[in-house]
Amino acid sequence: GYTAMAGSAKMTALHDVMVEKGVMGQLLFWISFAELFGTIALFDTLEGKRAPGDFKFDPMGMGKKDMASMQLKEIKNGRLAMMGIGGMTHGYFITGKGPLELLGNFNN
Repeated sequence: GYTAMAGSAKMTALHDVMVEKGVMGQLLFWISFAELFGTIALFDTLEGKRAPGDFKFDPMGMGKKDMASMQLKEIKNGRLAMMGIGGMTHGYFITGKGPLELLGNFNN
C-alpha cells in the first residue's frame, strides 16, 4: 500500500521518496503526454481557429445553452482551486501538518 512505499514521509519529503521509487518519472511522462494536446490547442487558439478552453468536448451539450456563463464558471472554479491548493500548502508550512491531519485535530 501507500505506507509501505512512502513510509511516514509527508508533503515536502514525499517528493524525494517518490523520486527514489521512480514514481515521478512516470508522472512526468504522462503529464507531458497530456500537455502535448494542450500545446496543439494553444497553437490553434493563437491562429484564431478555436476559442480558449474550447476542446470540442461537450457530450452533454451544456455549452450550447449559455457559453458565456459556462466560461465564467470555469474561470471561477479554476481560481478557487488555485486558492485552495495554496491554502493547503501554506497551512502545511506553518503547522507542519497536512490538510487531513488538521481536519482530524479540528476540536483541539
